[in-house]
Amino acid sequence: MKYNEAAVFKWVVIVGVAILSAVLLTLLTSSLVGALWGLVLAIAACVYCYRWTRDWWHRAGERRDGSDRNI
Repeated sequence: MKYNEAAVFKWVVIVGVAILSAVLLTLLTSSLVGALWGLVLAIAACVYCYRWTRDWWHRAGERRDGSDRNI
């Protein structure tokens, strides 16, 4: 599997911003609010990953060469 550097960098920035927002919200409010926001972000990431995985498997039949690259 080959990785696209631009796509990986995009996800590093997204994860970094999500972590930074949870930390800043925790510092500005309380630890409970920051933990709840982190939980919401983690659930959203899991939902996105689940949907991407289902889409990837549905398109697996379209790939004739058997590769696992992101189409």
